[in-house]
Amino acid sequence: MKIVTDEAQERYWKRVGYRDSDHPVAKAYATPKIDHISKFVDLQHARILDVGCGTGVFTGLLSTLSPFVVGVDYSEYMLRRNPGRVLLRGRGEELPFKSATFGVVFAANLLHHSADSVGIVREMARVSRRYIVLIEPNRLNPIMLLFSFLVREERGGLRSSKSHLTRLLRDNGLEVIRCSAMGMISQNNTPRILVPLLKICDREIVWGEYLVAIAKKS
Repeated sequence: MKIVTDEAQERYWKRVGYRDSDHPVAKAYATPKIDHISKFVDLQHARILDVGCGTGVFTGLLSTLSPFVVGVDYSEYMLRRNPGRVLLRGRGEELPFKSATFGVVFAANLLHHSADSVGIVREMARVSRRYIVLIEPNRLNPIMLLFSFLVREERGGLRSSKSHLTRLLRDNGLEVIRCSAMGMISQNNTPRILVPLLKICDREIVWGEYLVAIAKKS
């Protein structure tokens, strides 16, 4: 599968109408996933790294739970829109931190944009003391499958499945605690008027739009 270059991804990110982190739809998309993760991981007492933090949809929510959250992203355009207090420009494949620096290392919708998802997960595991959390599209969801097929920059989502994420984590010596599909609200594409109806899908469902994988070091 051909993955587009970093430069092409940067142009794509500038072209897409990304909603700000405080947009009601963005919050409706992200909050249930953080609530789900909180059932398995103590986010309130952890040093957290948000890899591929983008416009800060998750950075902001994580910062309401933990006093120490760092965001890293390759895109300067995204970082300028991120409300996080501590932000760095960097690549997920070469994180600028010592090993075991963070209690939780988190990445949402990053792997399917990269040609080296293995390298990113390896680096996430290196800088984590305990937990690694991944959020990625679910190719079993018809909307996500069609979106990934039609949009060249999203085509990495065609490989995104429970088995794929589980294998990535286990190949790095991690124990998978939970890998679930959930949600039908998209940060950027869901009309605000549909949010109240779609909230009924904010639970674990096989055909949910997103996969949430939680793993820990043995």
